[in-house]
Amino acid sequence: MTLAEADAYVDAMVLGTDANKWGSGNADSRNRALTAATQRLDRERFLGAKATDTQALEWPRTGVRKPSTYINTYATGFPFRIADDFFTDTEIPSQIKHAQIELAVYLHSNKDGISLGGLEDFKSIQVGSISVVPDKTGSVGADRVPPMFERYLHSLRISGPGNISVKRS
Repeated sequence: MTLAEADAYVDAMVLGTDANKWGSGNADSRNRALTAATQRLDRERFLGAKATDTQALEWPRTGVRKPSTYINTYATGFPFRIADDFFTDTEIPSQIKHAQIELAVYLHSNKDGISLGGLEDFKSIQVGSISVVPDKTGSVGADRVPPMFERYLHSLRISGPGNISVKRS
């Protein structure tokens, strides 16, 4: 994603606080936000496999179905194909690009958005009998991301937000 592509996308957004700050930032700070968003995005566990074993980033990928090309027909019980199914091995889905921009815009305004320790958003934490009291509603903790970021990745990831797994010890 280039800075020019990101700027064009942001220009078309409904301007909120984060989008306004994006427009007033310099090119260097916006490029840094795009890079940080790319690094965070690359931590997700996506469907399919990397297109080549030498590529640095998670996309492009092979074997990933386009989410809008099939519908579930409950009457027959199986997906019904309405177009070509899969992204090509060189294609980066628009959902990935849009998620990167949404996160970059957020990070440009919230510099510590993904470098928090995870406890900043809680009023109190107790270990014995486990009691956690959040300081605010919504996303909290070290990997706070905008809701649109999550929505764009919905059908391309292996699991949900943050891709965390719970293991019994």
